[in-house]
Amino acid sequence: MSFARTDRFLSSWILPVVRLSIVSISAGWFCLLGMLPAYSQVEFLGSTKLSGDLTDKSGLSGMLETNTPIDAFGGLSAIDYTGKENLYVVLSDRGAGDGAASFPCRFHYVELKLNPENRSIDFKLDRTAMLKDASGKSLTGSLSQLKAWDKAERCPSYDPEGIRSLGDAGVVISDEYGPFIDQFASDGRHIKNFALPASFQLSEKLNPAFTQGAFSNRGLEGIAISPDGKTIVGAMQGPLVQDGRIEKNKCLGVWTRWIVIDAASGKSRQWAYKLDNESTGISEVLAVDSNRFLVLERDSNAGDAAKIKRIYLADASGSTDITQVQSMRQGPPEATVVIRKTLLIDLLNPAYGFAGSNAPEKPEGITWGPKLSDGRRLLMLCFDNDFEPANPTIFVAFAVSL
Repeated sequence: MSFARTDRFLSSWILPVVRLSIVSISAGWFCLLGMLPAYSQVEFLGSTKLSGDLTDKSGLSGMLETNTPIDAFGGLSAIDYTGKENLYVVLSDRGAGDGAASFPCRFHYVELKLNPENRSIDFKLDRTAMLKDASGKSLTGSLSQLKAWDKAERCPSYDPEGIRSLGDAGVVISDEYGPFIDQFASDGRHIKNFALPASFQLSEKLNPAFTQGAFSNRGLEGIAISPDGKTIVGAMQGPLVQDGRIEKNKCLGVWTRWIVIDAASGKSRQWAYKLDNESTGISEVLAVDSNRFLVLERDSNAGDAAKIKRIYLADASGSTDITQVQSMRQGPPEATVVIRKTLLIDLLNPAYGFAGSNAPEKPEGITWGPKLSDGRRLLMLCFDNDFEPANPTIFVAFAVSL
């Protein structure tokens, strides 16, 4: 099976990767002659900051255990384009307090209209969809429920981190608690689960614990779907326990795994990706074509302490399947072809307005938007405000030539 998408959505993913206009090609030739500066691969187009007090369209009322309104709009961990006009899906994470609340999980349909003349983005919330299991039971971000769960069936605690639109077929979401990859209908009803290897499951739930698997809060963050809809790619935020070391209740290391799943058969393979250093993790991965991806990698610092908030262009062509590699603590085997990466966007570039004391902690989601009039690709980002009223929810737009 391959995922069906609207024609417009498919066209935004499968268009040729060479996006240069005649003007820019000419500029490139003049640059070779030393007559003009190099053609810019990335251009900042605009941004918007939304109040941290916004509410959603869940229709819920009341307060959570963290004294947060149950209908708060925020905590955005992912974004994806639906292929329709200026309509996107954005995903709220497990809620305020890092799982301290029984937050009913949800995603939203929003309109984001770019205004390049004044570098702004118009925002409109269209609707909110609540995540539910196949029986209609709400999925919540409760970490305490997850830790106490000892039943055979899947726990209804959920930590949604990545989302990709399937058009009329709904969405695919990565759950860091499992971790799991799930398909939901557009109204939030669970449709199916894509199985992950036991070596990826939450380490603290395995027996014995902390010998393999995903370390808590360093699990499956990024998710991508190939332009043809046949392949799902999930990127771990940090190293699996078998690939890192545990110190002071953290799993440290630089080698992470991506899992690559055939959507029709469910068969999978794994690739190796190297983080910048032990302070960073992957927040999102986005397909460019069948072999290339954008990777959002960042540290966990805000303001002047922030050092790494970057988007890389990663090339996985020819990458070795490392499924049978038991551990990468010392790095992958010598002959392994790993994912290569080159810097595309440094989000801490002062020209973008998010450097120094203004640097937000959590750029979390990236997606392509509708094609720009000059043929370049529109790249949209969302920033997570952690449901803190004092922190704005931020959207940022770039034009990218690849």
